Amino acid sequence: MMQAMLFWEDFKPGNTWTASRSEAMSEEEIIAFASEYDPLDIHVDPEQARKSPLGVHCASGIQTFAIVQRLMCEVLYLRTRIVAGGQFDKLRMLSPVLPGDVISIGAKVLTSTSHPRRNDRGWVVLAVEVFTDNLRKVLTYEVSVLIMRRSEPGSEVD
Repeated sequence: MMQAMLFWEDFKPGNTWTASRSEAMSEEEIIAFASEYDPLDIHVDPEQARKSPLGVHCASGIQTFAIVQRLMCEVLYLRTRIVAGGQFDKLRMLSPVLPGDVISIGAKVLTSTSHPRRNDRGWVVLAVEVFTDNLRKVLTYEVSVLIMRRSEPGSEVD
């Protein structure tokens, strides 16, 4: 069933969305991503990773963030009239994502404010939390997204 398109008016403080990745992170997936984009030993070499101060082989935080972005697209962004992203704030990598972990997200509307100069759109700030399947919180951040209003676009506000 096709879901209705979401507009700025649909984002009320406290609204939430959740999504989960269907498969676990594999060691091969972690190594492949890191080899291309974040080739630190803790990501590309499981043996060296276990000897590192962190003591575990883990996914790159950038990989985790990319997977979270995909989940946000699937659950929310692809059915929202987004103009653009504005900024990311308070990004925290709290715990490593390990081979075998399944990632889930929760997104909550913190604020929804009119654009100061364009009355056909508004800003929404979402708090995003990322967990593994055993409910270990691994990443948090806030994102500001500019979203079209449902009503007909109006003229610019002075």
